[in-house]
Amino acid sequence: MNIIEVTNPSFPINAKTKDQAFFDPTTETNPFEFWPAWTIHLPMYVLGIYWGFRLQNLNYFQALNPAIENGGLFNYSKFDSMLDLAEENIPKSILSNPPHDLNGLLEKALKNGIHFPLILKPNIGERGRGVRKITNQTDVGHYLEAFENESLILQEFISKKEEYGIFIVKNPETGQLSIPSITQKIPLQVIGNGVDSVRMLAENHPRVRRYLHEIQKELLEIIPAKNEIFQLSHSGNHCRGALFLDRSELISPKTLLAFEQICRPLSGFYYGRFDVKVESSADLEDAFAISILEVNGANAEPIHIYSPGNSYVASLKIIATFFREMAKIAKFNLKSMPTKPGLSTLKHSFQSYKRLTRDTNE
Repeated sequence: MNIIEVTNPSFPINAKTKDQAFFDPTTETNPFEFWPAWTIHLPMYVLGIYWGFRLQNLNYFQALNPAIENGGLFNYSKFDSMLDLAEENIPKSILSNPPHDLNGLLEKALKNGIHFPLILKPNIGERGRGVRKITNQTDVGHYLEAFENESLILQEFISKKEEYGIFIVKNPETGQLSIPSITQKIPLQVIGNGVDSVRMLAENHPRVRRYLHEIQKELLEIIPAKNEIFQLSHSGNHCRGALFLDRSELISPKTLLAFEQICRPLSGFYYGRFDVKVESSADLEDAFAISILEVNGANAEPIHIYSPGNSYVASLKIIATFFREMAKIAKFNLKSMPTKPGLSTLKHSFQSYKRLTRDTNE
């Protein structure tokens, strides 16, 4: 794993008194982010059913993003969801269907200019399931064995320093794009004091101590230099300890123009979140500087709700607002669909998805 020292991070850092030690935003939490997942997901299920009855179609998610299977709720191809994006905005990627051929896959990767380290992940998945940074051929082989029954994406590793979740909402009637949320994803990290090891820093860190199992053992005895931002993971997934920091101040006319350009090739996509990487937050205003790691559809959460300082009640209100917007889009699109999506289709797709994830030998 690479150790990254960031000397000019774009997230807010304040100097403390006396020793001028950096303030680490990942030490901050909100009251509910470590509660069981159902405390957020149950209200979302209730809202989903409520709007299904209001719209007289419990499978309105398909109408939300007609171009994506199930509207991007689940059981959709992450590879296909990015096919229409401009080449300069997406990592080089290869889709591998079972049975997997290790040598053939690596040969194809080499021909496409994909080198180690690289990313392997299931073509169908969510919440960071199965996403791995791979550094050698042996680990590729082990990964293919663990996910032998699934379609997989082998993807170029994007080494840009900062990761963001950009929420996109497009009015299907006017075509107008809006960005209601920008969230920075800061992976597990500690800030060195020149004395304590990573293990000691982690055990005294209110966030990192919950995810000690995510840290490679060889990193634990290293003593980071004073004020060194020592990154312990490259995962921007909340389930693996990343901090989600509300950066709504980055929403600007230039940012909107950049994502209007990015979204122009997409048809049938009206609601979701782009997970992107950039060198710095300023690059969010430049469409050519943005690398899109993943496109999330109806399953996309407004992840800024997990930002420090948000209350549980306030976050539920935000979720309700996003569901209301989702319903408006689906209501309009349902009118133009010759065949209305049925609940049985959604049910069968969900059963297929559960079988797929259950059979994975991870």
